[in-house]
Amino acid sequence: MADREKVTVSTVTIELPDPDSQVPLFTKEENLRRARSLLDIAGERGSDICLLPEVFNVKRTRNQLDAEPVPGGVTSDMLSAAAKRWRMYVIGGLIETDGDKLYNALALFDRKGACMGAVRKVHLQGPSSKVCPGRSYPVFETDFGTIGAIICIDLHFPETARIEVIKGAEIIFWPTMYAEPRESLNNIIMKARAVENAIFMVSSNYSQPCRDSRGIHIGGSAVVDPYGEILASTGRRQGVATATIDLDAERPTYGYKSLLDARRVDTFGDILGK
Repeated sequence: MADREKVTVSTVTIELPDPDSQVPLFTKEENLRRARSLLDIAGERGSDICLLPEVFNVKRTRNQLDAEPVPGGVTSDMLSAAAKRWRMYVIGGLIETDGDKLYNALALFDRKGACMGAVRKVHLQGPSSKVCPGRSYPVFETDFGTIGAIICIDLHFPETARIEVIKGAEIIFWPTMYAEPRESLNNIIMKARAVENAIFMVSSNYSQPCRDSRGIHIGGSAVVDPYGEILASTGRRQGVATATIDLDAERPTYGYKSLLDARRVDTFGDILGK
């Protein structure tokens, strides 16, 4: 069992060029190499777990629906190798293929490089005939505690995080592609989910040169504690943010034994209404 009082968590920001620049599109192989170099930084810091952004392997490539099975594809192979090399858990986003269906998904790997499973994005942004929505909010047991993951806009639905917390999640990982003008919203929603559930939140995003324009990725990959305090952040630059957290530290309960125990679920019936 890992030391719950000293869990080292890392998260990555990957830089993209200015959208008006003439920089050629990336290839999946280039994306994998860049992500691997950032995972190496997290590993060198002794991280227990590291998060990569949403669909990091195909972001800004010619075919952003280039899908792979989980495990079994080149992306899973890279994530598995990094996890095994550094003896750390690794989470990375990709387009997953399962039979004839595609999903915006996360692949999770343990310290030995074994696949723990996948998380699929549930709430899609607009109608899509190619990517299917997920239908569940799984959690995963690690040697330091229980973790969950939610992809991008899923975090706008507070029930998603609450379900994972009810299932035991102590840290929720949130890879995203948030862009301007939503920097303040990004921070607010992360802190809200952390505080209302008394958990740690970890985000991972992309960054681009800062200018006054919509659609510029904001970076800000961060580790947030149960009080809504940012413990580490990349800011608007490419890099790795790392924080050591204590999962056994006292958490806010606001006078209750725990927030979950204090819920008046008998009053929640309307939440299932249309």
